[in-house]
Amino acid sequence: MPAHLIIEDGQPWWWDSADIWVVPGNDPNGPPGAPIVGVSNYLWGRVHNTGNSASNGVRVDFYWADPSGQIAVGAATPIGSAFADLAPGATQEVLCLVPWVPVIVNGGHECLLAVAHGAGDINPLPDPLPNGFPFQPTLHEQIAQRNVTVVLAARRAQLLTIAVAALPREAKQVELHIDQGGELPERLLATLGLDKWQPAKEARLAAGLARTPHCNGDGPGEQKLEVEVPRGQAVPVYLSLRAEALPRGQYALLRVLETRDGKVLGGITYIVVDLDQDQGKDQQHSPEEQAS
Repeated sequence: MPAHLIIEDGQPWWWDSADIWVVPGNDPNGPPGAPIVGVSNYLWGRVHNTGNSASNGVRVDFYWADPSGQIAVGAATPIGSAFADLAPGATQEVLCLVPWVPVIVNGGHECLLAVAHGAGDINPLPDPLPNGFPFQPTLHEQIAQRNVTVVLAARRAQLLTIAVAALPREAKQVELHIDQGGELPERLLATLGLDKWQPAKEARLAAGLARTPHCNGDGPGEQKLEVEVPRGQAVPVYLSLRAEALPRGQYALLRVLETRDGKVLGGITYIVVDLDQDQGKDQQHSPEEQAS
């Protein structure tokens, strides 16, 4: 059996991968956490070789993109790469050699991707990836996606922008809809600096989707929204989100799913937390300073 490179997907949704994480600040060996906009952050990935042959000189490429359910090459911005030699059955944590400075666009909320290229892989990807190539973790085990954003609870509605993009040769017609509740694996929470946090038993979130950037107060928007996108273009959709104070050490979970004909094409996970002055001081930033 040849080499078999894997960057693990998240569960139950692939874009919740815990094999990609961020260390904010100047020390790449520091504790993981939510990225901080405007300063250096370090990206880490975990790559596995489950095959019977070694793969030396494995390159893991990292990208960031505006929050979007589906992401293709050209819509994502390359950050840098990490390298590893993987013996059969080996797993290695790799550090991107280029620090990442999240931009202020969309309050710094961004998605991350990691792609592994290696010699002798059982199902190699094109290298380089061609423009318009869709990052599809469910079809390619060497690709992982982390569309996970930490949002601070606020009683006033805040707007988050979601990009809905069509491939260069095909128009897109999809439906976005909101899904609330559930919990995240401890392994993923640890990569966000939220160790031992629990899902809130009673979380009061008001959320809605709209085509225009307008907060409607008690009527925050639609729970489902149909979106049409011309080929090769992207259109913004706005998520209005308001949350009452959450109990200490608890989080509320909200996802925006992008679907077509009932099939989930992708999504974004929002973790809503309330950080007071006595907890998480290293993580306490305004929504404009957080990214993911």
